[in-house]
Parts: sequence; C-alpha cells; structure tokens
Amino acid sequence: MTTFFSFIFVLSLLVFVHELGHFTVAKLSGIRVERFSIGLPPRLLGVRIGETEYCISAIPFGGYVKMTGQDDFAYDEDEMGQGDPHDYRGKPAIIRVAVLVAGSFMNLLTALVIFAALFWYEGVPYQTTRIGYVLEDSMAAKLGFEAGDQVLSVNGADVETLEQAFIPLYTENGTDILVDGPSGERTIHVNDRIGEDIEFGITPYLEARIERTLEGSPAEKAGFQPDDLIVAIDGDKLDGGWLHMTKVIEANPDKELSFTLNRAGKDITVPVVIGSEEVTSEDGETSRVGKVGIALKMVTTKAGPVEAVALAGKRTVKLSAQTLGFFGKLLSGRVSPKLLGGPVLIAQIAGESAKTGITTLLGFTAFISINLGVLNLLPFPVLDGGHIAIIALEAVSRRKMSIRLRMGLQQAGSIILLIFMIYITFNDILRFDSISSLFGG
Repeated sequence: MTTFFSFIFVLSLLVFVHELGHFTVAKLSGIRVERFSIGLPPRLLGVRIGETEYCISAIPFGGYVKMTGQDDFAYDEDEMGQGDPHDYRGKPAIIRVAVLVAGSFMNLLTALVIFAALFWYEGVPYQTTRIGYVLEDSMAAKLGFEAGDQVLSVNGADVETLEQAFIPLYTENGTDILVDGPSGERTIHVNDRIGEDIEFGITPYLEARIERTLEGSPAEKAGFQPDDLIVAIDGDKLDGGWLHMTKVIEANPDKELSFTLNRAGKDITVPVVIGSEEVTSEDGETSRVGKVGIALKMVTTKAGPVEAVALAGKRTVKLSAQTLGFFGKLLSGRVSPKLLGGPVLIAQIAGESAKTGITTLLGFTAFISINLGVLNLLPFPVLDGGHIAIIALEAVSRRKMSIRLRMGLQQAGSIILLIFMIYITFNDILRFDSISSLFGG
C-alpha cells in the first residue's frame, strides 16, 4: 500500500502543477478553460465553478486542461470559433506558446522549490567521487576499482559525483577514468561500453561517523558517542568508510574487535564485543551476521535561504541538461531504451523512497518533475513541444497547417507514444527476476 499511495502522491502532484501552469497562463491570457482534469477520461467526479469544470478522472497517468479551440484528446477540431476572443486558436502565436511552455515551467519550478526547501531544512548533501565499497566479482572489481579510490576525471573532464563519473561507461566506447587511491594514481581504460543490464557494483564513500547508538547495543556498552568517527578496526584502516566498516562487523559476529575512534580530533582505541543477528537471504538460507547498533550521521552543509535557492537552481539546471542529454543519446542510439523507466519503476522507487523518509520521497519527486518538464518540451506530436513545433512551423511558413495533417500527426504520435509506453512498462516488469526468467532473462 505504501508503494501505491506514494506513486499516486508523486504522479498527482506533478500532473497538478503541470496542468496548473497551462491553466494559469490560459486564464491570464483570456482563453476560456472548459475543464481542468487530474487523470484521463472517463470522468469520475467534478464541480463547475464559473466557466470551468474541475474534475478527477479515472486513469491516473496524466491530466489535461481543455481550452476552447484546443483539445488534445478529441481529434475532430474544426475552424469554428476563430472570431471568439476567448478561443485558443485566435490568440497570437506567442500567447499560445506561453500557455504550452507554462506546464513544463511549473514542473521545473516545483523541482527548484523542493530542492531549495530540502537544502534549507536538511542542508546540502555531501557529494563525493570517492568509492566506498566495491562488490566482490562485480564489473567494477574486474576493471580494477578499489574501495577508497577517488575518481579525478573521466575522459579528461572533471566530475562531481560517482553517478556522473560512471554513466559514460554505459553510453560511450573507449572511456578513460583517472583515479587515485590505495594503489596510487592510475588510469583505468574501458574499451567497450557496458551492457545496461550489468550492475557495476560500487557505492559512494560515506565516512563512518556516528549519529547515535541504539539503547542496550554493543556500541552503547563500549562507550561510543555521537560524532565519533570510526577510522580503523583491528588496526586496518577503513578506506571504504561506512560500508567497509559494515562488512567487517557483519563478518565477525560474537567476536571482540578493537575500534579506533577519532573523538574531538584525538584517536582512541575501544574494544567491542560484536553482537549478532540471524538473517535470511533471498534464497532462503539463514546465517548470523555481526551488529553493533550505531546509526550513520549524514554529512551535510548548512545553507541559508538565499544560498539554498541558488543551489537548487543549479541542481535543477544540471539535472535538466542531463535529462536532455540522455534523450539525445537515446535518439542517436548511444543509449539503449532498456535504460528507460516507466510507471512500474516509478511506483517501485516511490515506494522505496517513502519507506526511507519523506525527504527522500520529495527528492525523488523533484527528479521526476524535472524529467516530466523536459520530456514535455520535446518536439514530438501529442507533447507540448510538438504543438510548439507546429506553431513555429506555421509562423515561419506563414501558412496554417491543415486540420487533416494535424489530425494525422496527432494520431500517429498517439499510437507511437502508446507503443512506447507499453514497451517501457514491459521493460519495467522484466526488471523483476521472477518474471524476466519467463522470457529467458
């Protein structure tokens, strides 16, 4: 149920703000708005206020604003009403473009507001290009990456996060990654791009700093304190940070280990008898793993309201550019469409985000809002960008596109979009191993 309600929350919010953008600019421009709907037909319930009916419809994968003279869902438009001052078609091209752009603008603005609120309330998350853990026998391990490696550059360009650093491995041939770590500074060359179904096998570095200890836990009994930084266990330095520490603890249930803590700038050694807990793996096997009972302290930098807005703007622009770049690589064939996610994947991630906390869910909402805003501006029939392209073409040619041609483009675009949605939804479903195996995955 958490996954379902989280999905509905994310989708409904983003559809609402998108359509609110169209609605607001249309109203301000004097265009008659006949219906404001969250969801696609059939209509479930609604109320009429003035000239506009506000309603909720049955299919939750979208929404629409029905303006006089412009209807995205009925393809029987005629040339009646051109003299009506409240008709969408009678407005200047710049007004119609403004109405269309307003939806995506509201999505980007929503992302900016969410990011700004999170940065102000929680601080700016620490970003690193340092590797915290390399999964055994993973692609990263085979290529020679190690826990503690710092990625310095990729193909000669600086990077800010590990995600940014390793995306080229899935999209480019011949990638050079310069790293510096336990084995020294070196360049790792990857000849061929990695298949999209291959898990790379790394996680970012998180320092092993304690936020709190659990009541009655081995850590509390040993005297661990909030803000202690665990730098070594039994004399072995934790190059991989928190996850490195976790693996060592889990591998030593019921044993005594010597923890080196940095407390207020000084190193102290504390012996700890590791606790244990029985866990069951996905294949049904049970085993005992070590536990000490400490919670991770996330590293953030406090930001004032002005700085938070500036950083949120930078984050929104950067993610928008990355999203646009991804679609460019998709069209050029440099990225497989299998990397795309649809409603099933969005629902799954929304559910997992909600379980982690409201701030994680809001961050995911901002990310999807950016994707929705950018996607809708692509020059493809049915999307807002497709309508803008038609307006631009008519302005340049100084000729109105025929109703027949517009209908044909809309119908073709709708069919292609429907097939595309079926494909990515099917692709989402195949991400589940039990279903993928039915199709030879």
